[in-house]
Amino acid sequence: MHNTKSILGLGTAAVVTIISKITNIVYRGSNYIDSYVDKTKRINYKNKIELETDGFYSITKADDKPFKILQLTDLHIGGGYLSRHEDMKALAIAKAAIYKTKPDLIVLTGDLACPRAHLSLSRNNLNSYRILTNFLENTGIPYAITFGNHDTEGKAMFERRGLTDYLISRKNSLFTVTKETRAITGYSNYYVKLRNKDGELNSVIYIIDSNEYISKHGRKSYDYIHEDQVQWYQESVEKIAKENGRNVPSHMFFHIPIREYKDAWNSAVNAEEGSKYFYGSRDESISPSKEESKMFETILKLQSTKAIYCGHDHLNDFSVEYKGIRFTYGQSIDCILYSKNLLEHKGATLIKIKKDGTFEIKPKKCR
Repeated sequence: MHNTKSILGLGTAAVVTIISKITNIVYRGSNYIDSYVDKTKRINYKNKIELETDGFYSITKADDKPFKILQLTDLHIGGGYLSRHEDMKALAIAKAAIYKTKPDLIVLTGDLACPRAHLSLSRNNLNSYRILTNFLENTGIPYAITFGNHDTEGKAMFERRGLTDYLISRKNSLFTVTKETRAITGYSNYYVKLRNKDGELNSVIYIIDSNEYISKHGRKSYDYIHEDQVQWYQESVEKIAKENGRNVPSHMFFHIPIREYKDAWNSAVNAEEGSKYFYGSRDESISPSKEESKMFETILKLQSTKAIYCGHDHLNDFSVEYKGIRFTYGQSIDCILYSKNLLEHKGATLIKIKKDGTFEIKPKKCR
């Protein structure tokens, strides 16, 4: 009887030890692909980066060539041992796009982490951000990040405030928080100024937080860009216009599409007057919030923002024009969720902005 109790005791202790080790792994994440990230080669970057007096960064071009902005979206880095191969694939796609285009700025439009333990064996979303930003830092290219709905979902260890503090600390991250943006909805609301070689303001890149989820009448749905965010955007556009004596062109990046993406697609494919189809397809439903944002009507009123870009829906990669505004879905890089095996939907989006502010947008497929 004594021996039986001893065996049972040892068995329980072993189980507890195993559970403890697994829990530690889940909350620590994996550093398995660090060696891959460390091999990332630096790109010779000559532009001038400056934190201006308004609390936001500017990039001054070293030459008269067009600004190149590379949009990456929905990488879904798991950051755990189970997702190591998928994480490496996602980074490889991003690396190929960056090396090929050598951008002046990288904009990442959310869902960069995938804190789902059953897929990655990790809930440590900060580890996912550590892996991704270490990779970006090693390229030497400045980057701007906005959050997606998956970045801090469910039982993720870190909330957006924690990820915000981390991003602010990174050398090449242009993520900023000011007194004004701290007071409005969301965490990733800021802008980056693009200046020509002579210092003239070329364009403004607005990074907007489309937030996560909302609950209404007991149902959970996607969040949206709130009125106080729209007001901040309007005040920023008007302030910059006053400082420069003209309405400065701008581009806007967020994660969850606004509802007008549906109208834009339908209008373009039906060849309605004032709309134009450029490229891409809609291979899944457009998934905006059920709540209506005032962002688009404000964009039309101010006539500053010429193009908007989102992520979120991995199988949509179209670019169309609607009411004078270019609507673009970024090329998804998801290698772990529902489009993991669909190579045709992976890549990046390159935006070239010329010295006079005119621009072109092209997909960069992973093929």
